[in-house]
Amino acid sequence: MKRDANCPLCGAKLPSSAWLDACDELLDGEHGILAARCPACQGRLEVLAQTGSLQLGYRNGNNFTAALSLDYPGLQVEIADGRLHLRAEEREWVFVEAED
Repeated sequence: MKRDANCPLCGAKLPSSAWLDACDELLDGEHGILAARCPACQGRLEVLAQTGSLQLGYRNGNNFTAALSLDYPGLQVEIADGRLHLRAEEREWVFVEAED
């Protein structure tokens, strides 16, 4: 089981939970796409949260292009009403879409 992954921008090795900790904004509540800043290099990228995995990359219109696919066993994703709720390893993260 792959527990760590290198940042596609700088190569820093980070655990899956660190990527979710680095997320600071829900960009797309319908698809579960978050904005993140790498804790090591401060580079910006986007995270697509899916049950059991994270995809790191960028949106391109309605498509998401992943630079890195990261397994996250036990990650549960719930999306409802512009709210993203993630749970794994006795931790949880909640993101809410900003109002326009």
